[in-house]
Amino acid sequence: MFAASVSHASPYMERTVKFGETLYSILGGIFDSAQVAEIVKEIKSQLPDFTLKAGATLLTDENSVLFKLSLDKELLIEKDGDGFRVEAVKYPVETVTAYVTGNIESSLYGAITSAGEDFSLAMKLAEIFEWEIDFFKGIRTGDSFTLLVDKRFIKGEFAGYGKVHAADFFNNGRHIRALYYENGKTRGYFTPEGDSLRKGFLKAPLKFSRISSTFSYKRLHPVLNKVRPHLGVDYAAPVGTPIHATADGYISKKGYGKYNGNFIGIRHTNDYHTLFLHMSRFAKGMGIGKYVRQGEVIGYVGSTGISTGPHLDYRIRKGSTYINPLTFKAPASKLPKVEVAEFQDATKYYASRLDEVLVKTAYASKTVPTM
Repeated sequence: MFAASVSHASPYMERTVKFGETLYSILGGIFDSAQVAEIVKEIKSQLPDFTLKAGATLLTDENSVLFKLSLDKELLIEKDGDGFRVEAVKYPVETVTAYVTGNIESSLYGAITSAGEDFSLAMKLAEIFEWEIDFFKGIRTGDSFTLLVDKRFIKGEFAGYGKVHAADFFNNGRHIRALYYENGKTRGYFTPEGDSLRKGFLKAPLKFSRISSTFSYKRLHPVLNKVRPHLGVDYAAPVGTPIHATADGYISKKGYGKYNGNFIGIRHTNDYHTLFLHMSRFAKGMGIGKYVRQGEVIGYVGSTGISTGPHLDYRIRKGSTYINPLTFKAPASKLPKVEVAEFQDATKYYASRLDEVLVKTAYASKTVPTM
């Protein structure tokens, strides 16, 4: 059973657990070997999953040791007369739902950090809108966003983000609203009309990068110095950047080619196929016939084959016809008509809170809000 708090007022020294240290070596200077054996049993009783890890923080004085297991968990072991006391502590997590707003000047990452938020929130926002917005090519200076997100605090210290309940993104003149909805069978982000933001294909196979070469039937090859088709999009990124499957499907090709380097091909429904070229290596477990899910890591960016630098060449084809990934529009899914009213009722509170921001922004700029 976790205690509510730890009282540790005496002077202490802070250090980290060293590689090879054990509970016996750490506690041996305070307790005798028989007591340490009993202490280990008591720790396992209170914390069955406890494991002493190198690098963990501990505080020590002549009578006690306090292990800081995580931001919300601590373990105190101290002398108690001729015996000892073991106290496991779990601090409560306080959750606050907060507005976060930002304006794009150069990138989503820059806008999030300029708003005083952690980079991980940029990842959350990108994951919500990644089927609607190409964050490599599609965002513009002047784009903006507002979201309602749960922030977690432990002992008054920020401990990470929880669920994003709702978000507005203004992208190149478009207003895209995402409302989180869950009813046991369905879970995800939807437009106010009940259209899923999750499409059959992701907009891009990498989270953050830049486009170094576009789809073209006549491109001067940078290595071969010949004009030839480039039937995909090149995403420049550091070696080792994770590559994600853009849709569910079966791996139909995997291997190495002189020109394409390490590559994977995936077969999707309705005769769609995707191809990923120049990988540094494949993700563990990838093989022909394996079923992969949208967003699953299938490999890592590299520069294998004929290549001028680390990048991913990403291609889509329908049957035998290649499609420009930057203009490809994947079909959307919708909530059943009988469920739309339930969805709108469940999300109306957060939708109204976003509307409040729209009205305030419109009033300040003297424009008509679009809701």
